[in-house]
Amino acid sequence: MLNIKKIKNIKTYSIFFMVILITSCSSMKVTEEAVYDSDISTVEASIIEEKEMNLQTKAVFTNATVYFEFDKFNLNSKSLQTLKSAVSAMKNNKSIRITIAGHADERGTREYNLALGQRRADAVKDYFVLNGINKNRINVKSYGEERPAAYGADENSYSKNRRAEIN
Repeated sequence: MLNIKKIKNIKTYSIFFMVILITSCSSMKVTEEAVYDSDISTVEASIIEEKEMNLQTKAVFTNATVYFEFDKFNLNSKSLQTLKSAVSAMKNNKSIRITIAGHADERGTREYNLALGQRRADAVKDYFVLNGINKNRINVKSYGEERPAAYGADENSYSKNRRAEIN
């Protein structure tokens, strides 16, 4: 039958196995990187006396996207609202420079879509210029169908790709 000595060995092996299992699960790889600069001999910390701090901040500019109808490059009323706030931000911050990237959906030839993307970006640029923004602050480029925002061969995907992005 069973030998008592074998049972004691099984218990010893089980305990040994459990200890190894627990320590291996709790091990962590830690790396340490030393940074040393011989020019720095001391570090000073100072306390700034409480002063009234102006915590008011305002966004300088946010990226915007203008969407277009199929095979069109004219601005619709929704586009104009987006562009009005962008023009306002640019008027308030003379240092802002933007890039307008025109895009098209995948229908049409590559050349046609590049030209359509250019016309869309130019339409947005013209809006900025007509509203008092210096054209030297605006860079225009076209990607045509090369950088889709959505992949798919349905109207939902196409509508997301017919756009001009302002960055």
